[in-house]
Amino acid sequence: MKKRFLALVLTSIMVLTSLVACGKKETRTSKTDSTKLEGQITEKDKGKTEVDEAAGEIVDIKGMTVGYCMPDTSESFLANLSNSVKEKFEADGVTVEIANAAGDSITQISQVENFATAGTELIILMSVDPTGVKDVVLRAQEAGSKVLVAGSDTGAYDALMFIEQYEDGVLIAELGAEWIEANYPNAEPGSIEIALLEDRSTPEASQRCDGMNTITELTDKVTIVETVGSVKNNDTAQAAMGNIMQTSPDIKMVLCYNSSAAMGVNEFAMRDGSPIEDPSKFAVFCSDLDPAAIQMIIDSKENKAVLRGLVKFGSDDLARDTYELAKKMLSGAKYEKLNPDPLTKITIENAADFQ
Repeated sequence: MKKRFLALVLTSIMVLTSLVACGKKETRTSKTDSTKLEGQITEKDKGKTEVDEAAGEIVDIKGMTVGYCMPDTSESFLANLSNSVKEKFEADGVTVEIANAAGDSITQISQVENFATAGTELIILMSVDPTGVKDVVLRAQEAGSKVLVAGSDTGAYDALMFIEQYEDGVLIAELGAEWIEANYPNAEPGSIEIALLEDRSTPEASQRCDGMNTITELTDKVTIVETVGSVKNNDTAQAAMGNIMQTSPDIKMVLCYNSSAAMGVNEFAMRDGSPIEDPSKFAVFCSDLDPAAIQMIIDSKENKAVLRGLVKFGSDDLARDTYELAKKMLSGAKYEKLNPDPLTKITIENAADFQ
C-alpha cells in the first residue's frame, strides 16, 4: 500500500512539474511583435493599443546615449528633426549622436553596428533601405540596444513610428487637383501639363510616389508630361526644373516627393529671369513639414512664392513625439510598439497655425 501511495505521489509531482513548465513557456515574452517582416504590419496591428510592459522600475536616463541614424541630413526636414530631438534630450542629460548615412545603406549599417558595439542604450533608425537592415537591427538588439524605427518598417524593431506612404502621396495629389480645379476651371481634359519629382529609393518612397500619380484620377484636366526620379533636395530639384522647362515650358504644376525638393522648385520659379513668367499660374505641392516651407505657403497667397501646400505627418510636433517615445524606451516606462503618424494637409488657409 505504501509503495502504491508513493508511486501515486511521484506521478502527481511529475504531472504538476510538466504543467508548470508548459505554463512558463506560454507566458514567455514573444519577439514576434518586434520582428515583423517588412510589409507585414496588418490592419489589426495598426489599431493595436497594447503597450510594452516595463522590464522593471523606472530608471534615471541621465548619462545615457542615443544614436540617431539618419538617411540623409542634407534634407532640411531630416536635419531639423534630428537636431530638435537632440536639443530636447539635452535637458535630460542624454547625449544624442547624429549619424548621417548620406543616402548610403552600407554606411548606415556600419553606423548601427558602431552604436551597438559602443553600448548605446537606444538607436533611432530612419533607414536608407528598410529591406536591408533587419539583420543589423537584430544584432543591435542582441547587444543590448533598443531600436526605435521611424518612417519605414525594417522588419525588426522595439518600437515603430510609421506613416501610410501611399495615402501621403494621394493627399499630395489631392492638393494639386484641388488647385487645378480652382485655378483652371474651364480647362479641357488633359490640357494642363504637370511634372512629378519623385524618389523611389525605398519601397515606402515608391508607395508615396504611386500615390502622387493618382492625380490623373482626381482630375481629368492634367497630363503628366515629365517625371524625374531621385530628386529629394533643393539642388537636384533646381537642376531638374532647368531641364524640364527646356523640354516642357508650359508646365503649370509640380508635385514633389518632399519639402526640400519643393523649396528648390520654388526657388527656381521665383528667381530673376525664371522661365516661369507668371507665378500666379504655377504651383508646387509636396510632403514633409519644414518651417521654411510653411512661410513659403503663407507667402504664396500674394504670389510671392509658388509652394502652395504640403502634407505633414505626425502631430503638431513630430520631434516631441519622437523624443517622448524614445524617453519612455530609455527609462523603462510603458510604450506603444506601433505608432501610426496622422497625416494633415497644410494650405494657405491653415499654414499660420503651424508656424
